[in-house]
Amino acid sequence: MTYKKQILAMAIAMATSASLVAQEAEQEQQEESSSASVEEVYVEGVRNADLNARAAERGKDNFSSIVTQDDAGNFSDQNVAELLQRMPGITLQKSEGEGKFVNLRGLGAGMVSVRMDGGAMANAGGGTDEALEDRAFSLDSLPSDVLQSIEVNKSLTPDMELDAIGGSINVKTMSALDRGRNTVKFRAQNYYQDQVEADSPKITLQGTNLFLNDTIGVAYTGSWEKRKTRGFQTKHHSSTLPQYVEIGGEQMIIPWEFTTYEENAERERMAGLLNVEYQPNDNSRYHLKLNHTSYADNDIAMREYYRFNWDNGDEDLAFIDKENQVFGGSSVDLQQQFFIQESEVTTDTVALGGENRFGDGWEMDYEVVSSRSENAKPDGRRVQFRLRELNALGSYGDEFLNGQLISGPQLDELVENGSIVSGAVSGPNGYQYGKVKQPNLNYDNLFLEDSLRKDAVDQFSFNLRHDWDAGLVNYVKTGVKVNQRTRSNDKNRASIVPFDRAVAGCAGDLDCITLAGSRLGDFTTYVPVNDNFDHAVITREDAERLINGTRAIGDNYDPEQKELDSTRLDYELTEDTAAAYLMAEMQVLPEATLIAGARYAYTDFTSTGYMALRNDRNEDSQGLTSLDIALPLEQTGNDYGIFLPALHYRHELSDNLLGRASIWTSFSRPDFGKSRAFFEVTDRVVFCNTDPDSEFVGQCNEDPNDIGSARGDLDYQRDNFAMSGDNTVRIGNPSLDPMRATNLDLSLSYYGESTFLEGALFYKDIKDFIVDANGIRMNIADTPFALPIDQIDLFQIPADLQLTNVNTYLNGESAKVYGMELSASHYFDGQWEDHNIGRYLDNIFVQSNLTLQSSDGNVGESVRAGSIQLPETADTAANLTLGWENDDFSVRFIANYTSEILKRIGGCTAADISADAELGYAANCRVWADMYQDESLTFDIKATYRVADGVRAYFDAVNLSDNVDQQYFSGNADSGGRILYNVEAYGPAYQLGLTVDF
Repeated sequence: MTYKKQILAMAIAMATSASLVAQEAEQEQQEESSSASVEEVYVEGVRNADLNARAAERGKDNFSSIVTQDDAGNFSDQNVAELLQRMPGITLQKSEGEGKFVNLRGLGAGMVSVRMDGGAMANAGGGTDEALEDRAFSLDSLPSDVLQSIEVNKSLTPDMELDAIGGSINVKTMSALDRGRNTVKFRAQNYYQDQVEADSPKITLQGTNLFLNDTIGVAYTGSWEKRKTRGFQTKHHSSTLPQYVEIGGEQMIIPWEFTTYEENAERERMAGLLNVEYQPNDNSRYHLKLNHTSYADNDIAMREYYRFNWDNGDEDLAFIDKENQVFGGSSVDLQQQFFIQESEVTTDTVALGGENRFGDGWEMDYEVVSSRSENAKPDGRRVQFRLRELNALGSYGDEFLNGQLISGPQLDELVENGSIVSGAVSGPNGYQYGKVKQPNLNYDNLFLEDSLRKDAVDQFSFNLRHDWDAGLVNYVKTGVKVNQRTRSNDKNRASIVPFDRAVAGCAGDLDCITLAGSRLGDFTTYVPVNDNFDHAVITREDAERLINGTRAIGDNYDPEQKELDSTRLDYELTEDTAAAYLMAEMQVLPEATLIAGARYAYTDFTSTGYMALRNDRNEDSQGLTSLDIALPLEQTGNDYGIFLPALHYRHELSDNLLGRASIWTSFSRPDFGKSRAFFEVTDRVVFCNTDPDSEFVGQCNEDPNDIGSARGDLDYQRDNFAMSGDNTVRIGNPSLDPMRATNLDLSLSYYGESTFLEGALFYKDIKDFIVDANGIRMNIADTPFALPIDQIDLFQIPADLQLTNVNTYLNGESAKVYGMELSASHYFDGQWEDHNIGRYLDNIFVQSNLTLQSSDGNVGESVRAGSIQLPETADTAANLTLGWENDDFSVRFIANYTSEILKRIGGCTAADISADAELGYAANCRVWADMYQDESLTFDIKATYRVADGVRAYFDAVNLSDNVDQQYFSGNADSGGRILYNVEAYGPAYQLGLTVDF
């Protein structure tokens, strides 16, 4: 784009002119800047690394937590997210057993910004929810060992990006000029996970070199890893809640479906970083930074479903036992899926910039950054086998979901006697009781999907600062930053019953037609390692053969790509931002400074998307044409500006005691998935017959057969069918404004020779909190963007249609987050040297932190009456490390605790409460559907040993407690307590490595 070229040209011009000015001023300006940046200090040993981090924290203008590389030259954790979980105020979100996102001070990962060396990074991940697409940055793609340090900024000054109510994370890369010497480090590692019983190698090369009398520095890092994992999981259906049922006047809440998983993953990470710096004199430095990361994931997932399908009043439900949490009935589905997915996320970032000092106390820096990220999933594929109309028992608790198929006579016996003593007899549905192999499961679904999400960010920043040696004002700083962002998502999916469309889709291929009618018994099967599977599944080799043999059906289906799931998540958006700030630091006391300033940020947001409606009732079930409706929406958007003042007070109370206080403002832009343009009917479109001559006039249904029209009679429906206002509709809201927060931080830190103590209080008052608005009424003419209803020719949509059940997103509510962080570390160095065993006790050290926090917010009266705790807030998080270290050996025993975390909110409006008061039980107010992540306690051991000068071996044992990630519905008396939502187990893991310094 022309604009991007102008940004680059501007940066190059500034670099050139600044160099000339700096050279002229070199002889006049020899003093070092009083900038808050801290030079890199290369350290060995846990204690020295910890002291270096504390010194860096103390020198910063704002309150932060910092971690640096440890004695083995790595962070001892595989990625940035896992490393940060040990820092105060942070809790971890995992995916497939590995840390991926971090929450900060009670706010979710979408409110935490992530930057590299202060610059922007593109992020093509889907956030913590692929459908909602929040702004959470996927930290699992950043190997920790390619970085030099990580800053967690908990209070932000006006010269920082303030789009971060939770706070910001800045990952810092190596600098050869800061390190000041030539180094080469090589590391080889092997990772072993108990459940997969396979080796996972990793190699890292890292170094710095100085040239031309130390005026040119080159830092480089390359890292490669191939990790194999195996995960076991049991999970309730993700979107359909457990159901209230009633038999004989007794109510019970029962699961709707559950799935047993085994996922075998092979993840390949590659990372490369090159930092070239040029420092011709003490007053000038220029840099070119290149960074590449790629994260390839090869997943094989086996799934076994028990779908009970029962809801209140269902005659197929025959038995409930609330006391023992057991239920049973008929019309149950048994499904198996074999899913294969290869994906790759790549991110490339280029940064070009410099800094110059000139004149009498002047300093400026400037940088242009260009970052590109792609998330490609080119060939997701799945086969499914199923038997229907089965009889089954189900049982549940807070740690398990189980299903067991029984025969019809056994179900009758259970209903009559409350127990089963007879054996099962196979019935006409083809299920063979007591057999692991089930040959009669029908091949009833072929799933093909490809998707590509792109994210591109271009950024230019310029900062100017002037320092004074005396007087009230220490420095004044100003600057500007301009960002351009483009983001897009394109997903295409075919999910079909192969047998139904085989004749048309196979195009005469007889082998394809034969395979489309196959059963599980036609293929080789095996029993997964996860012993929660009840039946054997198809092998990968035969799954691939079946997919390849019938792929033509999926490829030929829906050639215009109008299928709902091929359009509803597609969009293109732009987000152009500009910011300017002014701040000054004043010496208000000999030992105290006050930073006062403000930032103004402007955002211009635009989005396109689709109006997507499922309209498949009229389709020829044996044909290849989809009658779903997919119409592009015209570009729409929003623009807004925010004024963000701040005060930061810093007081050196003594040589060892530092106090801080700050009141500052910040904001968080709306999530991409909430602010993008989209209009979606969540199920099949419900029509109403408007024909005055029809006996069905005024009647509404999603099936034309039930309201006076044969399926496929498109001419009649075009003239006489209108979309009902009672359809459930999801609508994106590009008009959303950002959430705004006023933040208060207080901290007191003690820096002793061997002891560090810190206490911090924080409070966040959030306005314009974005909430889910469910079930609201909206006229179709009042949607946030124009709908192309005049382009729909299969039925009518009245221009003044009143929608009665709209789910969308709105501003207007408020929230508060508050808490306390306590940190302490002590090194018993020289304190017990007079004791008989003092030389051993002298090497002990303790590191710990504790976070206590709470939140209170209104998430919208259409979702939940009153105020509740916000999702992603853990009341308590704690870390404790007990270690021993000398010059040759170091060992750490690490415990990490996180209390339960609210993950999802059950709906409960004032109307729901009133309805349940009349009903006598909580069928509508679903507080029992609040979903929590269970508390977690993990234990790790990390050790290093100096084999020789420059050679160290290290060993890590991770999750020795075999902790599992467990989530549950809170339940109530009618469920007998908690109901398991999800449990995911990956088991302990070990890694052994060798680091060599040349």
